[in-house]
Amino acid sequence: MRRALVGLCAAFAAAVATVMVPPAATAAITPPTYVRTIGGPGHAGVYAWGMATASDGSILTTDYNNYLVRRYSPSGQLLQSFSCRGNGQGCTLQPYSVSVSPVDGAIYVMDFNAQQIEVFNANGTFRKVIDGIGWKYAPRAVVNSTGRIYVVDSHNISPTFPNRVHVLSPDGTQLFDFGTNGTAPGQLGVTRGIAIGPNDEVYLGDVGNRRIDVFDKDGNFLRMFGSGGTGAGKFGGDMRGIVVGGGYVYVVDASQGQIEKFTTAGQYVATIGQPGSDPGQIAGGREITIGHDGNLYLADYTATRIDVFTPSGTWLREIPDPPQPAPNGGFAMPEGVAVNNANGNVYVSDTFNHRIQQFTNTGTFVRAWGYRGTGDPNAMDYPRGISVDQATGNVWLNNTRSANIKAYTSTGGFIRSFGSQGPADNQFYYARGIHYGSDNRVYVPDSGNLRLKVTDPQGNLIWSVPCGAPALPGNWVLFGCTSVTRDDAGNVYAASPTENKVYKWTSNGTLVWKKGTAGNGNGQVSAPYGVAVRGNRLYVSEQNGNRIDVFDLNFTYQGRFGSRGAGHGQFNQPAQMQIDNAGRIYVCDKNNERIEVFQLR
Repeated sequence: MRRALVGLCAAFAAAVATVMVPPAATAAITPPTYVRTIGGPGHAGVYAWGMATASDGSILTTDYNNYLVRRYSPSGQLLQSFSCRGNGQGCTLQPYSVSVSPVDGAIYVMDFNAQQIEVFNANGTFRKVIDGIGWKYAPRAVVNSTGRIYVVDSHNISPTFPNRVHVLSPDGTQLFDFGTNGTAPGQLGVTRGIAIGPNDEVYLGDVGNRRIDVFDKDGNFLRMFGSGGTGAGKFGGDMRGIVVGGGYVYVVDASQGQIEKFTTAGQYVATIGQPGSDPGQIAGGREITIGHDGNLYLADYTATRIDVFTPSGTWLREIPDPPQPAPNGGFAMPEGVAVNNANGNVYVSDTFNHRIQQFTNTGTFVRAWGYRGTGDPNAMDYPRGISVDQATGNVWLNNTRSANIKAYTSTGGFIRSFGSQGPADNQFYYARGIHYGSDNRVYVPDSGNLRLKVTDPQGNLIWSVPCGAPALPGNWVLFGCTSVTRDDAGNVYAASPTENKVYKWTSNGTLVWKKGTAGNGNGQVSAPYGVAVRGNRLYVSEQNGNRIDVFDLNFTYQGRFGSRGAGHGQFNQPAQMQIDNAGRIYVCDKNNERIEVFQLR
């Protein structure tokens, strides 16, 4: 189901305010007092992701975190911006790929959060919506010479996710699917890039098998080429966009910061680019297109720009020039907050800007570190959970999409990381929250593996218990437990949004209770996401209810505060929370892109 657009609130509050947040009518709690806001929306000029060449020769890119489609001239002039964020006609909840129909120049924008395609006329005016039927995670779509639509439905959020391609008629009627999971010729691993080649052949970037698979227009397997590894002609573990033209296939290898060039028959020709964020380098390549001038236009999401190369690999320019990175102190869909009780410093996992930001307790920006990438100590991949070791001040991060845990000093110095993707004891799948306990244990809701893991600081497993439930239809990436905390006695609490439940265990992992009833009434919870404890009270953020519920430690309802909106005391999908030793609760107000601070009473 599509979520409604809610306006974003932007500013710092300079001093303690006297706003009283109204509680529910039957609440036993005294309402908290609004203290301040930390941060606000802070987006880059363009988060280039999808790429296509329009029928008039202009260059189109989906601006991923600004919810727009940008149209540039080949020389880099911004000509048009269209689409918007939300559920209105022509709006999206996350624009991913963009494709142009060779039949009439129509522009197809894949809105993968809504699992549908927004179709625009060649001039950018809205035409229609094509709804997905049974799509789970469909981020890319392309159109062939007859108007037939091919939709990639694939992801690495689960080891059993069905990797396939949906084929639709020009009017959006689903015709058939092709692709089954596996490693044999004609089978698919996790699949990302898709392109149409000569004779309407379908080229797929098979990340799981590190190769290019080629099918005919009816889904019959033809051939494959490429192999995994490092260096020229080899694919790393993060293949992205594909484009076919002039007898060549260009494949973006984000993990190695390069573009691999092959003939359409699969013979390696050249490697274009090198890793890095300087002009001419590739920091986080995504989709790619060939302009009418024959040049390559590459979306570099990490560097917030489009890079332009000749077909032989000479770098020409960047769009826009200069790029406009996200400003310090601003957020893009943050999910986690942590506080150092010794000095009041606040740390935020700025999820869609792929960084950690540090603030003073009064909201003044101090520093930021991290960038979108993998492998490097400061590389981050949709980081979500964040916690502070109160004894040392070290900052612990759940680096969700890279499936590892990272530890930094209080000023951003890298200490260590552990974990990889998978179901083993030392692995994670789309894990979200984290809590570093006073017992020097690391508590992680391993969301995709439906468990809670407790490790030592080196990542060695101490105990593990089941936690959470699978995803629900309509939101295939939210599952398992999402946040974890402990009380003064060492009991452990975790939230499970798809079950509408909260768990409690003893310090050694014995289940005490699992409670919660779905709904909006007093004592009911709607997608509980964050948990925090102060004394004998348990605070639970409701992602769907847009409020904070208060219970005692046996889950007896005490009251609630908050409502949907952008004012103080209102929330739009509150996520992780923390309570400092002065009794201030810090709420990560995800969709309002800010941290709201209240004094508990």
